[in-house]
Amino acid sequence: DICQDYVNTDLYKKSKGSISNIQVVLTNPWCVYEIMNLEKKLDKPEKIDSKCIDRLIVHKEADGISILKNSIFSIALNGYTVTELYDQVAHTIHIQYISMYGSKNFLDTLRNTLDRIFHIHEVEIDSIYSYVHDSGPESQLKIVVEDQGLDLSYVFQKKNIATMFVPCGVLSVRNKIKKAIHVDDAVLDKILRSKSMAVDVTYEKSLHTIWPDLDQNVKTKIDKSIFSDTEFVRQKVREFVESIDNQFVTKDVGIGIYCIDESSLYSLGLILAEAIRSDAYILGKLSTAETNIFTKKIF
Repeated sequence: DICQDYVNTDLYKKSKGSISNIQVVLTNPWCVYEIMNLEKKLDKPEKIDSKCIDRLIVHKEADGISILKNSIFSIALNGYTVTELYDQVAHTIHIQYISMYGSKNFLDTLRNTLDRIFHIHEVEIDSIYSYVHDSGPESQLKIVVEDQGLDLSYVFQKKNIATMFVPCGVLSVRNKIKKAIHVDDAVLDKILRSKSMAVDVTYEKSLHTIWPDLDQNVKTKIDKSIFSDTEFVRQKVREFVESIDNQFVTKDVGIGIYCIDESSLYSLGLILAEAIRSDAYILGKLSTAETNIFTKKIF
């Protein structure tokens, strides 16, 4: 419906000639992923290039499931990690990559619909995980803030060690607040932005704020709604980092909170970052400091 409305706007009609392609970025549950580890021992040493690696990666689709994309985390040749391929000779190959999947029926229908609407443009369907899997420091706890939940992953020296999905996302936080104080999305956006900016180090005092002027009773209701979700999430993050073996923890591990858009940044991202900064257990387990926690808006 959004796309149908968009192609009828003057903005699209004036700019459609300069649009290179249409991209759709999926999140959970429309897209899920799996970390794959592949080890291959060759019959005899061979020169390794990108085509050789591509042949090793599994592209076969299961019944009802389509592979959106495969993205490589790391490649090791003869036991040594390599950052690029230039026809090195090797007899053993180890690859770690991320396979992103979606429902074949859903993806086919989506592609057909978009092709029909944007028939003069190429349509590409991608995954949010493509945007974050190679971001940030080599060792970090990644938290992707999505509508339906949070995706947790721990990366050590660019290798994914563990993953976990937490069923508490932006919609959960926003719906609880809207139920508590009865406001629409536009007003809620202003309230949460104002509240988040109050704990953000980049806060500019010149920006218009709503939060300081709210009745204390309203503030209390909002705080209680947010607290229940952030405490649940923080406990899940604690459980997740507890599962990480100490051998995979180095000093100053980064904690990256990747937010899909501005709404997720101000609804949960900045508030979650502040909650983790005050959690001595998480910081101690990851041997890091609050200065190593950062938020990033993807779109």
